[in-house]
Amino acid sequence: MPIQKGLLSLAFAGLIAPALAAGQPMSHPDERPAKVELASSNVVVPIRMEKGRPVVEVSIDGKGPFPFVLDTGAGGTVLSGELTKELGLPVVGEVQIGDPIHPQSISAKQVRIDRLQIGAASFSGLRATSMENSGFQEHLGARGVLGMPVFSELLLTLDCGRGEIRVARGELPEPDGKQVVALQPGHGIRVPITVGTVDLVADLDSGSPASISLPHKYMDELPLEGKPVEVGHARTVSAEFAVYGATLKGDVKIAGYNLERPALRFNDLPFANIGSEVLKRFAVTIDQKTGRIEFRENPAAPPAA
Repeated sequence: MPIQKGLLSLAFAGLIAPALAAGQPMSHPDERPAKVELASSNVVVPIRMEKGRPVVEVSIDGKGPFPFVLDTGAGGTVLSGELTKELGLPVVGEVQIGDPIHPQSISAKQVRIDRLQIGAASFSGLRATSMENSGFQEHLGARGVLGMPVFSELLLTLDCGRGEIRVARGELPEPDGKQVVALQPGHGIRVPITVGTVDLVADLDSGSPASISLPHKYMDELPLEGKPVEVGHARTVSAEFAVYGATLKGDVKIAGYNLERPALRFNDLPFANIGSEVLKRFAVTIDQKTGRIEFRENPAAPPAA
């Protein structure tokens, strides 16, 4: 589907919580819950797509629920300053956050959450970041962003085709290069992909409504079916920049799947990015504990634009 020229908000895609700034590990211990309780062996929670992103209802300290974007590209959970005040969450520290362009550009407060509830899954004793003037409601249609440290000890399946997430204990099988692949070293949920004949590592980023996004330099290095044209602008927490689009003359390979002649986006971010336009084709299970990820194609899902 062509994207009209205008503001293509990555919004807070690529958001770096304090855990990811300055080369620290993917999940900071303070942002992992101290205790996790699941009402069943496989907790199923409905999601809806809001502005191209998966949104889940979250209750905090017995209040809510509130809409949060489930963002596989976020290194921590972030609340709007307005919601923090509404909930009366205690401030426990100050941190610097940002995005991949400016990793520590924003001063923010860290707050304590006693209990975070997602459907029949309960997470106790964790910290989150409170961001003033976040624009979450305006740009995301949500009150915050739910990051990956919450699920650090669990299997998290994002299934946009069925409109649900699934949370369970356990681990994925050994990588087979077809459905299960090893997560790549570095910050975030990073997977190997092949674009045409170029091997890359891409961030899995459900917080981005785009398909596959690449740094500008690849406009000159990949076979494209036409000259890239400006299709809009994107926003991160600290920057706004032009986005160019073109169709790849070839395929993109993710795990054992080929995406034929996908629409690519080129921007100022320094890494490749797989957004929700592609992810909605799959049920994606993330196993942070063992560093593995599984892709299972949903035959009912529409093809990526």
